[in-house]
Amino acid sequence: MAKIVRKLLFLLLIATVAVAIYVYDASVIPADDTLVTNLNPPKESAQCMTQASDGVLDRYGKLDVTTWNLYKQKGDGWQETLKQLVDRSDLLLLQEAQLTVELNDFVNSLKLDMLLAKAFNFSGVPVGVMNLSRESAVSSCVFRKAEPYIKYPKSMLISYYLLSDSSQLLVINIHSINFTFGTADFKAQLGVVERAIKEHQGPIIFAGDMNTWSDERGEVINQLARQTGLTEAIPSVDSRSKVLGHNLDHIFYRDLELVKAESILTSSSDHNPVKAYFRLKKQHPVKKLTPAN
Repeated sequence: MAKIVRKLLFLLLIATVAVAIYVYDASVIPADDTLVTNLNPPKESAQCMTQASDGVLDRYGKLDVTTWNLYKQKGDGWQETLKQLVDRSDLLLLQEAQLTVELNDFVNSLKLDMLLAKAFNFSGVPVGVMNLSRESAVSSCVFRKAEPYIKYPKSMLISYYLLSDSSQLLVINIHSINFTFGTADFKAQLGVVERAIKEHQGPIIFAGDMNTWSDERGEVINQLARQTGLTEAIPSVDSRSKVLGHNLDHIFYRDLELVKAESILTSSSDHNPVKAYFRLKKQHPVKKLTPAN
């Protein structure tokens, strides 16, 4: 029996090494941070872009936001699930999106605006976090942070969208680094997030797969939220994906009114989508006082 176990472990080790070699050989990590847009064909540009946009992201003050780790479209039925999420969201924030021909055609068929923060190329195809919406962002920038040991980067998008109350919504879509001892590198990636939030006057969405699989990582995120005035949108029935008993996916917000939050069960990925329903805060006019005669 011991020989069989040793043989199985040996075969598992060989298979793991083979997969690692395949992934390494098939992957290319670009030197520069690159933003990919869904022009036809997809266009790659510099780290940041700005564009004229007069369309607003919300619908008469209602704003539905969903975050989902797409698992590089490995799960069966991902297109059906993604279509349902698109139909029910004003802003869809994806992680581990692999811009295959199928995904690009899907996005263009629905006439969506797409932004992809390329982390790396796998078999010539960009992989990273992606924003999908019906209205384009006013501006957007890509940031990456390499995993300390395996060196593969995770990417992040920092974008700004117009809202119907004439404010701009800061949207941060993040896939946090995963393979670390301690939290120093984890905190370093969040430094960009903290600076963007502190510099912004107006509503904010900070969401994504934050890889908060330990108490220490969760506390780093919670401390950032406390320091920047963010609140988490926690589903009333919480079926978010967990590792070691900790939720991985989060939506934080500021200067928006939360109506409700939910997590959606699916077998199309190793993560369940998380959705939050918001309303814009009403701006009450200030009554002008006339001096008494």
